[in-house]
Amino acid sequence: MVATAPQFPIRCRGILFDMDGTLIDTTVIVERYWEIWCKAHNINYSELIATSHGRTSRSIMEQWAPLDRRERYMTQEYLQELEKSVVEDTDGMIIIPGARELLEYLPSTKWAVVTSAGRSMAEGRFEQTGLKTPPILITSTEILRGKPDPLGYVTGAERLGLKPEDCVVFEDAPNGIRAGIAASAKAVIGMDTGTAPREQLVEAGANPIIKSFEDLDIKVLDDGWIEISQKTA
Repeated sequence: MVATAPQFPIRCRGILFDMDGTLIDTTVIVERYWEIWCKAHNINYSELIATSHGRTSRSIMEQWAPLDRRERYMTQEYLQELEKSVVEDTDGMIIIPGARELLEYLPSTKWAVVTSAGRSMAEGRFEQTGLKTPPILITSTEILRGKPDPLGYVTGAERLGLKPEDCVVFEDAPNGIRAGIAASAKAVIGMDTGTAPREQLVEAGANPIIKSFEDLDIKVLDDGWIEISQKTA
């Protein structure tokens, strides 16, 4: 399914952000953990990582964990321990350019974060980076149907008191882009931050695609609408 090509400026009532790869980039940390895990379990790391971005740890375990350990590895206790070990690692973590300024600017009634991370990991990352705490944070702890299922984005819009079609989604992963489109978001803007090849963002339906928030002018208008425009050179 391909998103309808938006015409700038894009006007919306709310913004739904993914977290990792969109606001914060911890790709090297996550990949480092999964490489260690794959070696310990004799699993092909390249195959696992090619399909893991934007998915919950639970769904990855469901697909890749050895059969004799799968049930234990999918328990909440094990997944929380997994996330704890990952969130303690900050080596290589960066903030996407323009993210800090944008979150400080937007009123708390205008945005939410929808992430495949668990709540403890998501809250930890915002604390570590000093980014503004999301007024609404939707995580895989509460939403068990992970992306590309649209439930997370539908829930985020509802928590803002809006319909998904009144919101713009920012996403870096193909599964997240598909989730935003399936939720009927007004636009799904792809973040070409290196999580996935640009062509995969296009194939998933992202339109437009940007490198960072510094590519855009985002303004809250007097009537409460948000206007998103592309910066001119």
